[in-house]
Amino acid sequence: MRSEKEIFDELEVLSTHDGFWEVVAFFCWKDTFIHFSGDKLDKEALAQQFERSRLSRTELSTLIGLACKSGFNNKQLSLEELKERSEHIWQLLEELHHSFYPPLDVAALSAQSDAKDGDVPTFGKFMRDLIPSGNKNHFMREAIFYGGDGVFKHQYRDLAKRRYSLDEDWIEANKGFKVSQAADVISAIEKIQLEKANQSISTATSWPLPYHLPIFCFDVSEVVTRSGLGLEIVEAVIAAFSAKPQEGMDCFKSVDDFNHRNAFPIIKIDEDTFASFQAYSLWEALYESPFFWFNADHTYKATASKHRGAFTEDFTAERLALVFGEENVLTNIDIYDGKAKAGEIDVLVTFGDFAIVVQAKSKKLTIEARRGNSKQLEGDFKKAIQDAYDQAHSCSQLLQGDGYVFKDESGIEVNIRSSFKMIFPVCIVSDHFPALSAQARHFLKYQTTDVIKHPYVMDVFLIDMITEMLPSSLWVLDYLIKRSDYGDSILSNHELVILSTYIKQNLYFEENPTLVMLDDDISADLELAMLARRDGYEGEVTPEGFLTVHKNTHVGRIIDDIEYSTDFGLQKLGLHLLSMSGNSINLLNEAISKMIVQFKKDHRHHDITLPLLEEKTGLTIHCNEDDNETAYKKLVTHCEKRKYTCKADSWVGCCFSPTQGRFRFSSYHESEWCQSDEMEKLVADLKPISPEHHVGDVKNLSFGKQPQITLKKIGRNEPCSCGSGQKYKRCCLP
Repeated sequence: MRSEKEIFDELEVLSTHDGFWEVVAFFCWKDTFIHFSGDKLDKEALAQQFERSRLSRTELSTLIGLACKSGFNNKQLSLEELKERSEHIWQLLEELHHSFYPPLDVAALSAQSDAKDGDVPTFGKFMRDLIPSGNKNHFMREAIFYGGDGVFKHQYRDLAKRRYSLDEDWIEANKGFKVSQAADVISAIEKIQLEKANQSISTATSWPLPYHLPIFCFDVSEVVTRSGLGLEIVEAVIAAFSAKPQEGMDCFKSVDDFNHRNAFPIIKIDEDTFASFQAYSLWEALYESPFFWFNADHTYKATASKHRGAFTEDFTAERLALVFGEENVLTNIDIYDGKAKAGEIDVLVTFGDFAIVVQAKSKKLTIEARRGNSKQLEGDFKKAIQDAYDQAHSCSQLLQGDGYVFKDESGIEVNIRSSFKMIFPVCIVSDHFPALSAQARHFLKYQTTDVIKHPYVMDVFLIDMITEMLPSSLWVLDYLIKRSDYGDSILSNHELVILSTYIKQNLYFEENPTLVMLDDDISADLELAMLARRDGYEGEVTPEGFLTVHKNTHVGRIIDDIEYSTDFGLQKLGLHLLSMSGNSINLLNEAISKMIVQFKKDHRHHDITLPLLEEKTGLTIHCNEDDNETAYKKLVTHCEKRKYTCKADSWVGCCFSPTQGRFRFSSYHESEWCQSDEMEKLVADLKPISPEHHVGDVKNLSFGKQPQITLKKIGRNEPCSCGSGQKYKRCCLP
């Protein structure tokens, strides 16, 4: 196998040949646009972007950088030449991908396989032993370069306006435009290129097109006309994001080196003609580039840093307040032990017996870390994530203690309870951190307890997505609980895939696997829904699946009635219902319908009990119109008996009105089961539960035609799917 340097050097030589720009344009036409017929963008069309034959955005950026390094060339190729050169480059990029994995130290690998279970090394030590050089974390580097994008481009657009709202005066004074105007210019460029692409396809007589490069070229007058902005503003925006082809490209000697074209994605061909190959890179630059503008101004640098930190905290608080209510979201809470400050929470959500402790950071991944430098990678992770988690965990512990005083940023004391049943430590970064999930999986050192859950590491784009797509506090809590319960057992390129899986089919998988691998294409439904919500595309704003399957059913209406409640009993009822399988929910809906029909005939009490024996819990639903006091006592007594006979540690009760067809009230019972002579007497005459109501199959989802995730079983002695090189039993198997 050739080295990465040899392959990159060959690509660089090819970039000097006439027609290379046309090859780049062909790949960008093929792999950055979604090709479909008809008037509506659907899931099948969107799925193209996940095809294995498509080049990743980072691969395209590498080709664009090499093209610019060699200087502009608009030579048109024949279709035969284009095909031959494109196939050659595609094969080189495939070879380049494989070169990211270095030769392994076979002796070290054998030693690790023979190690005793108690001697299993840490991931970092394993990699240092396995890779002789020990100076690069190749596997993490591959994840960073090929890991995909966990941000939608409209999020870059919308959040850039929000992120730099406090810096608007500086940007206008120093750059000559506002961020909103820059967004209008980029949007105009994107639409111009889309129109040219569609026009070229409609008039083409062959595939590929005879000439692709003109699609990505534009002049200033086109942008002025399309955007409706003045010439001076358009020129100022283009100047801020553009550079001549070879400008700043001398240092681009490997895929890890700084690619000047990522920071300046508009290429200046001549005084009035420009080219831009990836619309996504334009939106990313709008979100990222101002950071570097501010850093170059030493008089404004500190102010900009303060604004950046405030954005991360304020935006997170605003999004969480949409779900949990402003009254339940606090910012900048100081925790005092006497007169000494014991901790500080950036954003705190208290919702009944649940708490979310958020620590926000505005750190970036450095160039050296992206190259795979182990020390720099772990150092960047520590500053951006580990320090934030350590702070979140410490504050989570303090929330459970007595005698602490909590004050807001004005020094005013706030009353916060100390008896939370579940606390979620969350770390949030303001920038898209490449391979964030993979880094958290391998580097984060954390602790969990019965109360403090597995940490959730995310960026502002994910919190934006979660609070946009999940309809209420109950659904967000349910997602956090299930995502936390899986911890490191779910592998995906980014968290959007996991969120999309929850939305489509809940986060339960058949056979309760210890490791789940999810492909990027699962997020197609989520992307379509976000396009409908944020860009006005025609389509469903909520994908069909877990969020919609039980709407307008008895269970669905019960959830609707309690989904914003802070009462722990009601929350447990809602979480219990959301944790049942599709088959169980269908059974429950049918049973309630039958009880309603029966009540209308005999006007007597009816009930159903569904135990979940493996989970040591269960649900009892009463259907009657007794007065509240009588009905409540009856429900509590029945639930306690069922809890005892099923040897459960918790039980949920629900009273349902058969005449109104609505939820009335609930009860919740929680205590470790123990044998009781008194209870034995009380349950002696209790009728046994019908066999068909022994619903222990909580993991077997059934959502009609909704797609299911296919799982691949991995043997204990097979190589682990995470790519570490270890056996599964010594790596990801808990």
